[in-house]
Amino acid sequence: MNTKVKAINLFVKHKNYGRNQIINIKQIHKGFTNVSYKVTTKDKHIYQIRIGNNKVVHRTNERNVLNIVGGQMYLYFDVKSGNAIKKWIVGVNPSFQQICSSTFLKAFAKTLCTLHTTNIKNHKILQHDYLDCLKRAKLPPQHRAVYLSLIKQYKNLPLVLSHNDLSADNLIYTPDHQVTFIDYEWSRLNNQYWDLANFIREVNLPINKIKELASYLKIKNIKILMDFVYLSTNYAYQWTFNMPLNPKIKKYRAIVFKKMTRYLGLID
Repeated sequence: MNTKVKAINLFVKHKNYGRNQIINIKQIHKGFTNVSYKVTTKDKHIYQIRIGNNKVVHRTNERNVLNIVGGQMYLYFDVKSGNAIKKWIVGVNPSFQQICSSTFLKAFAKTLCTLHTTNIKNHKILQHDYLDCLKRAKLPPQHRAVYLSLIKQYKNLPLVLSHNDLSADNLIYTPDHQVTFIDYEWSRLNNQYWDLANFIREVNLPINKIKELASYLKIKNIKILMDFVYLSTNYAYQWTFNMPLNPKIKKYRAIVFKKMTRYLGLID
């Protein structure tokens, strides 16, 4: 059964709509861990249907995070399969031009600050493991040595609730210039630099915009931030060796390796 049929069946079963009440269903995302569809109904309601892949995602942890950040957007969530039905958020995945605007950067910083100051006491959230992908990764010796040295250097930084996978695909930029984070599949406890660093390397943010965004978050030590840009890129490269090998993973690995080498040169 293909994912589109699964999405329709899931929607009909859990939202009390008949198949004839669906006027449009369109695939909007196909990632490494899920496929998502936009569903429009005759009564002009719009939903997002996610068909999950649970081989690499800890769905119980995702559910626990959603309970903290406000998972009311989820109308249905199945921990076993990773399948979900969500309310549609009006907005767009931001373009590079939008991301580089001060209006966006301020809104992004505000949302990130809210996430990182979330009360995480008495909640069972997994902590990011910097070594979980290292064993299987074919990492060049220099990159391995620098990676291990940096994680040792920064191992005692305070932990916050981290999205852990911020990219343009996981952001919604709303018409009123607000930024909403979506898809908390990889959310973990991590330090305050990781989310920002991961976002910087995902969108290729220029150095002048890095400094501007850091100023909104009151981050004064750009050296630490750039160290984490390298760390997050190195980790992303390692991660590819823990995924089923296919052309998409191979292409992504090559892109990440080039970035990792470039960022190593910057921190050196």
